[in-house]
Amino acid sequence: MIRIFNRPLLSLICVVILVAGFVSCKKDNNVNSSKVELLSFGPTGAKPGDTLRFIGNNLNQVTSIDLTGATVPSSSFIQTTPELILIVIPQQTQQGFVTLRTPQGDIVSKTKLNLMVPLKIRTLTKEARPGENVTITGEFLTWVNRVTFSKNKVVDSTGIVSKSLTQLVVKVPLDAQTGPIVLSYGGTEPKDVESADTLKVTLPVVTGFSPNPVKHGTNLTITGTNLDLASKVLFTGVSTAVVTFVSQSATQLVVQVPAAATKGKVTLEAASGVRLASTLDLDVALPAITTMAPNPVAPEANLTITGTNLDLVSSVAFTGIPAAVSTFVSQSATELVVKVPAGTLRGKVTLNVKNSSLTVQSSADLQIVGSSVAPIIVYDNALSSNWEKWGGWGTTVQELESTEQAQSGAKAIKITYSDAYGAIQLHPKTTFAFPPPGYTKLKVSIYGGTGATATSRVAIYMKDATDPTDAQSKILTLVPGVFTTYEIPLSDFSNNPAKVNEFVIKNYGTANITIYVDDILFQ
Repeated sequence: MIRIFNRPLLSLICVVILVAGFVSCKKDNNVNSSKVELLSFGPTGAKPGDTLRFIGNNLNQVTSIDLTGATVPSSSFIQTTPELILIVIPQQTQQGFVTLRTPQGDIVSKTKLNLMVPLKIRTLTKEARPGENVTITGEFLTWVNRVTFSKNKVVDSTGIVSKSLTQLVVKVPLDAQTGPIVLSYGGTEPKDVESADTLKVTLPVVTGFSPNPVKHGTNLTITGTNLDLASKVLFTGVSTAVVTFVSQSATQLVVQVPAAATKGKVTLEAASGVRLASTLDLDVALPAITTMAPNPVAPEANLTITGTNLDLVSSVAFTGIPAAVSTFVSQSATELVVKVPAGTLRGKVTLNVKNSSLTVQSSADLQIVGSSVAPIIVYDNALSSNWEKWGGWGTTVQELESTEQAQSGAKAIKITYSDAYGAIQLHPKTTFAFPPPGYTKLKVSIYGGTGATATSRVAIYMKDATDPTDAQSKILTLVPGVFTTYEIPLSDFSNNPAKVNEFVIKNYGTANITIYVDDILFQ
């Protein structure tokens, strides 16, 4: 008999015997159980066509395995044992949970099966209109979850029309542009694949205009293809696009011609912002002067103007007269008879156009009976070709052809003074003696705009090289909200420079005001 006197050792031996007995019993119970159990499956990163392993207990009772997108019956298992099932992953398989079908009931995996997918693009629709469907063919296209068109126009999975293993159908966004497309897809390694081919997104194309020439303010019919895709129409000479149409179809677009439109291309803009100009020019009808008779003409006598499109004339502006004449003796397309206002000076005749901001000027001067000299024009609807702007100081705006306020014609000089004594400088390209022989006064029209009050003033002076004092300048008091014409005797300019090298319009005491200046001339 063996005696053990070491009590701690004896206790340890008993514990070991008890544990060994428990493990043995547990193993016997598992072996004798008929319960089907799924312990694991894999490998992670497998691809369709690879072998997938299922490890567990009593797996030989499994009748089929449902994968997302595909089912594998037991007859197609590569190998089946109680502990192992091997299957080939079908091509149609998608990411998702796995279900083992057994007589005891279904066993659903606790984790999703995910695969590494070798997605490929084979073909792509060559051209499509915005809003139409395009078809992509390839491999494993069911895994696509996002389609990106050119310029990052994204269609997510909810916008995909249909998809199968080999075909994907998606609608082209209304603002999509021409370019390749990118397919984004999931799997154990989500990736993007860009098409080698380019999807051409259809644009509106102009093929004709009617009428051509067209009149301002009238309807123009544009013919072409895919014109229903146009969201804007841009005319030459007009900065703001036309977005309201009279009518629109795929082959015809009717739009009103803007007042500032000039001869040139018409450009259509699609919802994507892409613009396509017409290959042909749109000609805008304007009046033209051929002759003026008699010339010279006496003030308050009738002047006969011949030419073309004279029925488009809304008024006639004469040099030296603030308001254009809009009442005619007679008017037709080829002849316009108008009474010459008293006070008219020798100079150009300007025709204002109906429904338009454009003007047409005679090439020759209209001579006035009794007028000894032609006026020296500094500004009349535009700065004279004999003058230029040199610069200035203390101003935020020096705009020579503003259409906001005009005394005659359509344009005037706009000046916004930020300084109480800011100024703008005009310069004759050829200096001339002061006072010019035969001239006795300076005529100028000024409009008191924003910030101007009844006490606001400006100073006007001419100089050769030396700036005059304030006392030597001509100080004019502004009238807010209207044009005031000032006729200043040249003798009032007491600085009396030897010649005119600069003409200055200077603010005089009130900062942050805007004025408009028109019809500057020496008489």
